[in-house]
Amino acid sequence: VWMPEAQKHFHTSQMATGWVGAMSTAVALLVSPVTIAFCRRKSTRLTAVMGGLVTALGCLFTSFASQFHQLFFSYGTIVGVGVSMTRDCSTLMVAQYFKRRREFVEIFIVSGSGLGIAVMSSFIKGAINAIGWRLGLQLVTVTVFLTFFLGTFYRSASLYHPQRRAILHLKNQKRKIKDKNKTDDRPPFFDFSTLRSKTVRILLVSTGISAFGINTPIFYLAHQAEEDGLGDTALLLQTYLGLAWTLGCAAFGVVVVHNSVECRIARQYLCQAAVFMCGISILALTAVHGNRQGYILFVWIYGIFCGGYHYSLKMYTYERVRARNFARTWGFVQCSQAIPIAIGVPISGYINVGCGGKSGYYFSSTCVLVGSLSLFFIDLHRRSLARHKHGDGARQLCVSESCPQRRRLSFAAEPEELVVVEPPLHPQTAPPDKPELTCISEEGIADMDLPDNLLDDLDYIGDCITSCNKVENYLMLSEFENNLIAEMPVIMDRKGRRWSLARQAEEEMPRGGKWRLVSGPNRLITVIDEASV
Repeated sequence: VWMPEAQKHFHTSQMATGWVGAMSTAVALLVSPVTIAFCRRKSTRLTAVMGGLVTALGCLFTSFASQFHQLFFSYGTIVGVGVSMTRDCSTLMVAQYFKRRREFVEIFIVSGSGLGIAVMSSFIKGAINAIGWRLGLQLVTVTVFLTFFLGTFYRSASLYHPQRRAILHLKNQKRKIKDKNKTDDRPPFFDFSTLRSKTVRILLVSTGISAFGINTPIFYLAHQAEEDGLGDTALLLQTYLGLAWTLGCAAFGVVVVHNSVECRIARQYLCQAAVFMCGISILALTAVHGNRQGYILFVWIYGIFCGGYHYSLKMYTYERVRARNFARTWGFVQCSQAIPIAIGVPISGYINVGCGGKSGYYFSSTCVLVGSLSLFFIDLHRRSLARHKHGDGARQLCVSESCPQRRRLSFAAEPEELVVVEPPLHPQTAPPDKPELTCISEEGIADMDLPDNLLDDLDYIGDCITSCNKVENYLMLSEFENNLIAEMPVIMDRKGRRWSLARQAEEEMPRGGKWRLVSGPNRLITVIDEASV
């Protein structure tokens, strides 16, 4: 809806406005890895606040533009950067608060784009037609500025962790140890480790090819309806498109969330089917000429499968790389769509103008169909992982998952939650009414040789906790061991190795042989009240 209004205001062509709209979307996708890296290094809330401010400033600069080429900077660049910062921060915050129900929550996140298309299209067109180009966009600026205030409400999920003080204590002790060596243990700004997976690389290629044409109807639908004499229904078509997007996200989300053993559909095939149907619907658009019912039917079919494609693509990426690597990988997936959108949308516009009619949609549908078929290479890659030589010397497909020669995928499944099983203590050593210890002995931590990846796992666990009530009865493994070490004597063998804490509780302490009992120092353990945490 915005592009025809800009074309009328600046008296320019359809191809020129297509370049501006595609550039804004491409910039938002291109800087997505930078935004995610900045959020991981600095602050998600700060990035969200800055994103809301930058987006509002971009809309304000667009309202004061007096020449068309100024839109490439104000709308194409500034608005694109602001949208990327705002959108990616919401993805990271959802990842912090939700893990086990991530698929269900993403239904509302992805369907928000559809609601935005439906609501903002009517709002922008109504504002520009009522009070003019400049004042209308300034009214849109005030609305967009609300994202600035919404970003201030972002809070890290680790602030609500019941063992937050213990985790901070561990981090401080690690920092003291690292200060002696003066080594920078911060993660790299750009981490390309996820690109080592061939499955991820195939997914990036398929997404990039599909992006050449899958978004073309979103940019040119209103203009195409006006050329066919249906200018009064252009706004209605955009509203239907947004509602269909939301319906598609909900439908595909129900299939993913309620995937049972009796009826199980892989997310890869959901994504593949959705993008294939988008290509078929774009191809069918070339046969619609001035038919209002035909446009409405196309909008609903295309919108449902386009929304389902964006949701299933996100969830399939989440399934492949797991929660720990999802943010970085999703940034690369979005970045792979930037250049194709910036090039593919104007190419379709040039073909429509040069060849007449809707010839450009043939190019768009071909790219989408090729992108859907390229996902079959993931299946070929899986089969190649399972092929190896057995005793007869022939290279064949191995169906056994326990075969020692079978190659594994790049990303293994992660445990759903952290559960620490507390071994039963001896009745003489533990009084019945002893309070639960939730503090770490400072002397014990200072003597421990903590591995580098221990605190990274603690940070990850803290980001995924959504409710304190679900984990208040559990202790972190390091905290649990340190409390037991402080209270119980240390059993060591002749080589100086400690005996397992679990075996200390399950078996009787040996009186002779290769084990010897070493009395541990008397350590003072401070008990933190659970209510204060």
